[in-house]
Amino acid sequence: MNNLFSEIFGCYYKVVTEIVNGSPLSAAEIIRIIKENGFEESCFHLLPKIENLPFIEKRGDKYYSLLEHKSNMPLTNIEKSWLKSVIQDPRFDLFAENFDKSKFDEIEPLYEQAHFKYYDKYSDGDDFANPCYRKIFRKINATMETSSTIKIVYQSPKRDKITIGHYVPLKFEFSPKDDKIRIFAARIFKGAISDYVCLNMGRVLDVGNSRETFSGQLNPEPFLEKFETEEYITVKIYNERNAIERFMVEFSTYRKNSEFDDETQTCKTKIYYRKADETEMVIKLLSFGPTLKVLGSERFVKLFKYRLQRQYELIKNNTVLK
Repeated sequence: MNNLFSEIFGCYYKVVTEIVNGSPLSAAEIIRIIKENGFEESCFHLLPKIENLPFIEKRGDKYYSLLEHKSNMPLTNIEKSWLKSVIQDPRFDLFAENFDKSKFDEIEPLYEQAHFKYYDKYSDGDDFANPCYRKIFRKINATMETSSTIKIVYQSPKRDKITIGHYVPLKFEFSPKDDKIRIFAARIFKGAISDYVCLNMGRVLDVGNSRETFSGQLNPEPFLEKFETEEYITVKIYNERNAIERFMVEFSTYRKNSEFDDETQTCKTKIYYRKADETEMVIKLLSFGPTLKVLGSERFVKLFKYRLQRQYELIKNNTVLK
């Protein structure tokens, strides 16, 4: 099992494994399995050979496996190395509480977490290794699977207010840039949905049993669609301090349309982003300073100016204090 590619992981081996594990099967059922898991011509090549396999026996109109146990595909060494790398990720323990890692003690990882350097990720990500964080995550995850109500003690972003609410957790979302997990949930008040919200997992201080109950119909799709709504803005980047190249690298993962003006040596770009990432977009654009100008939308320009004014006031106040 040292080869990167092995024929036992090929299509025909997978088809035979499905047949063996699913027996007894009729000829029609075997044909269906071959068509679903094989190629267009697989029935022509494979079907005549089924009856000649030493571990399959035909009795009447059914095909039976003679194997005592179901067939399982063995792991290659490279798959084991990949798994060793995955279980080293601190987020792995959020989902695999009782996973026995000792089975991989002698396996060399395919890669180490230290091999990766992130330049577009915030440094204040969630503490996934924190035992309290993991306990809260698992409690919310278990509640999510049963669609039941849970009490959440939550710290506000400014850390000057703590709220206690009752929620039906709906789904998790991980932000690679923020390195944080969000929770989409329905807020419950007096047995009814008062709102759909998005909570930061790192700000959840505690969870517990809820006095609220909810037996109605959940309809989070409009909220989730609004959260995922795609907006766009138009910016002009000046060809100074390598700004155009830096901009293209910084926003390489965003959908955009760009036009370069040879006469003015500027690049006009329409860039699309998720509504949920608007604050992050403002911060990224501010980092380009005078080499970038926001042309629209009007609402985003106002938001951009407001953020710029706040930043100026913070710097001014800090200077006064000194």
